[in-house]
Amino acid sequence: MSVCSTTGLSQTQQERWPYLYKHLIEDIDVPDLSSITEAYISSLDGDLKKVIKKIGDAKAKSRESLTNHLTSLMFRRFGKNAMIEAFGSSVTNLSIGTGDLDLCLSFKNKTPRKVLRKISGLLHEEGMENIQLIPKARIPIVKFKDPRSGLDVDISLDNRLAIYNSHLLKSYAQEDRLRRLVHMVKYWASRRGINNAFDGSLSSYAWTLLTIQHAQLVQPALAPNRQENCPSKPLSFQGKTFDVGFNDDDFKTENTQSLASLLISFFDRYATRWDWESMVVSIRNGEAHSTKAKKWNHTGPLPLEVVTGVDDGRMEHVMPIEDPFDHEHDLSRVVRAEGAMSIQDEFMRVITMLSEGKSWHDICEPVFEIDEEPDDLFHDLRSTSKDEIATRLENLRANLVEVEGQIRDLVGERQNSKELLDLLRGGLRETRNVKSDRQQILSELRPLSMKVQELREVRDGINQRIAIPTKRIHEEMVRIFEKLTSEVDVFNAPNLGVEKGDFAYFFELQAMYEASLKSNEAHQEFIRLRREQNEEYRALKKTKKQEEDVLTKLVESNPALEGVHLNPKSVKEFQKNAKLLQRSINEQYSSKHELRREIGRLEAWQRISSKRNQNRGQ
Repeated sequence: MSVCSTTGLSQTQQERWPYLYKHLIEDIDVPDLSSITEAYISSLDGDLKKVIKKIGDAKAKSRESLTNHLTSLMFRRFGKNAMIEAFGSSVTNLSIGTGDLDLCLSFKNKTPRKVLRKISGLLHEEGMENIQLIPKARIPIVKFKDPRSGLDVDISLDNRLAIYNSHLLKSYAQEDRLRRLVHMVKYWASRRGINNAFDGSLSSYAWTLLTIQHAQLVQPALAPNRQENCPSKPLSFQGKTFDVGFNDDDFKTENTQSLASLLISFFDRYATRWDWESMVVSIRNGEAHSTKAKKWNHTGPLPLEVVTGVDDGRMEHVMPIEDPFDHEHDLSRVVRAEGAMSIQDEFMRVITMLSEGKSWHDICEPVFEIDEEPDDLFHDLRSTSKDEIATRLENLRANLVEVEGQIRDLVGERQNSKELLDLLRGGLRETRNVKSDRQQILSELRPLSMKVQELREVRDGINQRIAIPTKRIHEEMVRIFEKLTSEVDVFNAPNLGVEKGDFAYFFELQAMYEASLKSNEAHQEFIRLRREQNEEYRALKKTKKQEEDVLTKLVESNPALEGVHLNPKSVKEFQKNAKLLQRSINEQYSSKHELRREIGRLEAWQRISSKRNQNRGQ
């Protein structure tokens, strides 16, 4: 594989970043956009208008509906303590129809423990897909996909600063040309694959800030500095205080440039005239900030050094863009070396193509396959007969009726499953104290049973060695003691051997007596503890009866719970069933959506064809 001796780029890398590579080896100069003709600008303006008309936010209603649904879910799970609010492009009016749904979940009081897991479980029940938890991010996030709308959703925890950011951008978006300029920049960046922070490039938010900064700098200014001379509005967030105040007043601009002219100057500014080493994008200043003043000097290796393996250090402030509220946050901190190289290459590519008079369609040629609607919605129907279209419509309508019936059945089944699940959960909550009491009883029974067994073994062990009752041992001890201590008849004195035997027998009786007393004590304690043990067993049976009573009531309220055990395992089984049903419902809704869409298309073509035939007959 050929490696460039000048840049160190491999053949693959040269092909990946061709415009930047040619510029680095001085094969091409930086194009001069000042010579672009008015005719080309007018043509480009026409291209932009077509795209703007086409890209409208078709997902707006889906976002609103999904937001309402998720809000209901969070309220159901966390009660009135939970607050959910949308932010991002769906709020700012800067969406190009491809954006996801960003939601902020916050809590009026204390954030519940393991909240991400609880949200994940709730989303699983609702049939959401690709659920991913990112708990250790600066702002914890739950990412997932709603299969019914096709929307990717991010729920971030307590991301209040992002909400104010969205309000600020919405204020800037009041200017129609600025809003459309942002649309076109994001459209270009999206199709060229350089607008994904997770892939090491700039985020859509960062591209929006670049565009606003450009609008502030063009002469006359297209956008004001909305954070200048405005009332302060402190916000405490993550241990810091931010000033989130801004002016939302109408701004009347004297700028009369066309959208195409603004777009050309945008690319010219950031591709050729912006010094990324000394300048920071800062819309709160209304102009470039100094990297030196912010102490954001570029440190670490250059992107070229990283991708060629010369240096594997960490890059800092490679394309410094200041967050308008969090002034210590550089939005380019997510940019990796490959992303920076791609952005530079795309800037070189776009100004080259602009200088060559290329169309906006060519400039925004996607780097990956995009499933786009054809320009002619009826391209496949123009040669289809009227009867064939009628037959297709009849079949589609029949399929739609069948799918709607399946949806009703599945929804009913899932509703029943959820009702059973709620009953089981209620039963578990109702028996929670009973289970706690049972655990307490069991924890007391274990050592109690061990003590009873220990006393039994002590008692029985002694009794096996000593078969004589305690009373009889005591009587025998008294008799021998009296014998040993009575006055001795000198004429009839026992011999020494007999006397030794009596003493030995007495000591043996004494040991037997002490052991027998110990056995008696063990027996009495054994009896007392057995009574306690029996009481505990009765209490244990009582808790079991209470639990059985709860389950009996549940079965009476819904016979489908007959034979179901009241435990967490049963709850998980019902949760799994509800999830599978929801997945089936989602699939059927997708089919319904496709069927209705196709029916609408065929009906529209029928109307168009009928109208054309009428016009021809006149």
